[in-house]
Amino acid sequence: CPNGIKMIAMVSHDRGRTWPEYLNVMREPKGQVFFWESKIVEYPDGTLLAVAWAYDVKAAKDRPNPYAISRDGGQTWSAPRSTGLSGQTLTPYLLADGRLLCVYRRMDKTGLWAQLAHLDGNRWVNDEAVPLWGVQTQGLTSRTKNMSKNFNVLRFGAPTITQAPDGTIFVAFWCYEDCVSVIRWFKLKIR
Repeated sequence: CPNGIKMIAMVSHDRGRTWPEYLNVMREPKGQVFFWESKIVEYPDGTLLAVAWAYDVKAAKDRPNPYAISRDGGQTWSAPRSTGLSGQTLTPYLLADGRLLCVYRRMDKTGLWAQLAHLDGNRWVNDEAVPLWGVQTQGLTSRTKNMSKNFNVLRFGAPTITQAPDGTIFVAFWCYEDCVSVIRWFKLKIR
């Protein structure tokens, strides 16, 4: 990595035909953290919020999911701060009322979870958490110092979120159940 280990956002000015530049989003000064499965959402005022799954190479373990904020179109970002969520593959979705719906593979508890959160200025605030799937099933993840072995055991992830015209939230993710790979989905109403 001649440019260091960091989270970047690729930039296209021609609707994805070319990607001539990138923006630095998250980086640890010593380059000891991998930012995996990162995502960025945009608020109506142009504020950008980035989240990621952070893996500390030296400690050989996940860190709480970090977030960073940009208020200048991604040219500069705040230093990464903790969301307080212990998870992987965190997917945020900005609700019409300004709250965030985050769906992620939780690592301090079993299963796929939904988390409502909001920003108070630049501070991430967690509100309500609800389990969606897999909370009674053991062996869905592994937490050893060998990430290759952890990925071999992994049984679900990559949640995606979209909203139907009627306001219903649609969440889909992959999982492995009874020796079969499947796509599961949920329809959610947020109060």
